[in-house]
Amino acid sequence: MMKRSNSATNCVGVVALANVLFCVPVSIAGMDGASTNRLSRADEQAVVALERMGRYEEAEARCMQWLQQHPNDAAAQRLLAEIEDRKHPRNPRADLMGQLDVVIIPEVNVQGAGVADVIELLRTESQKVSGAERPLNFVWQAPESLKTAKVTLNLRRVPLAIALKYVTESAGLRYRVDPYAVVIYPAAVDATERVPPGPAAPAASKP
Repeated sequence: MMKRSNSATNCVGVVALANVLFCVPVSIAGMDGASTNRLSRADEQAVVALERMGRYEEAEARCMQWLQQHPNDAAAQRLLAEIEDRKHPRNPRADLMGQLDVVIIPEVNVQGAGVADVIELLRTESQKVSGAERPLNFVWQAPESLKTAKVTLNLRRVPLAIALKYVTESAGLRYRVDPYAVVIYPAAVDATERVPPGPAAPAASKP
């Protein structure tokens, strides 16, 4: 049996969505509010079809039109939220960087503590301050020997990003923000990667 190509499958999917949208009689405004207080299956399929074809404004308008009559309809609210997410896709890395900037650490007062222990302290404290369900994810890309480097700091009411900067630099480390984690790595790696190439040696003059 021959397998259908991905492009062919996608075309069939678009046609199916179009059939749902244009072949099913849909009229949200004309529906009888007394007979139902929930978005009908046909209307829901039509909104999903519009959403998947990238016609977000039309899909949003249909949901809003229904919610004006039935503001407590959970299905329509869920669809509207999905449309907003697709219209404005999130940037996980930017979200994490923003979190590091807005979370204020009340105090970091350590004397000769291991850097790994201090990072764990910051992780626990940031979760407590922000009220987040999950703590931040820290990924170590440094040798075990560097995790025991000693840190002495006395900071008060600083953003988490600043606290991380001081803590890592005090231990000869750096950190970067990836989409879903804060990565800690040796400063030597950072320096090696950023050293620009030196100037070319001058050509030897002929006698």
